[in-house]
Amino acid sequence: MADLTPKLALAAMLTVAVFGPQARAETQYLDDRSTPQTLVQSYYDAINKQQYARAYGYFTPDAAPADFASWSAGYAKTKSVSVQFGPTQPDPGAGQIFWALPVAISALGTDGQTSVFAGCYTIHLTNPGMQMDPPFQPMSIQSAHLSPSDQPIHSAVPQSCD
Repeated sequence: MADLTPKLALAAMLTVAVFGPQARAETQYLDDRSTPQTLVQSYYDAINKQQYARAYGYFTPDAAPADFASWSAGYAKTKSVSVQFGPTQPDPGAGQIFWALPVAISALGTDGQTSVFAGCYTIHLTNPGMQMDPPFQPMSIQSAHLSPSDQPIHSAVPQSCD
């Protein structure tokens, strides 16, 4: 019987060479809740990849949109979204930290049209040192209020959320 080891090794290398980069690109995603900005970037990374369940998971559980199907259908004609941020500072309270994060987004539709929206995200984090029992509640989106803007994205970013 012939030794198949070299042939199997060659087949494995060819499989990785052909499918490896594509498989890695399809499975790579941004999931970073370390700052309000990276949380919102992670949210739009999920939207851009049409991973709506993952995007929905960035909301605070009791503040998520009530109807997942309607909410996700709202992105059906969205090809991609880019986001820019204004300045924010933490607003700590009794075991809670909130950020009012000014944002502007540029949404490219599947029809090739671009729309700009501006407004604010409210980001929430229960102080990690105060979370004694599982499950751990990571930084999350408490709310988002965006309105259409007639300005380009870089000019549409609010300077504050007051």
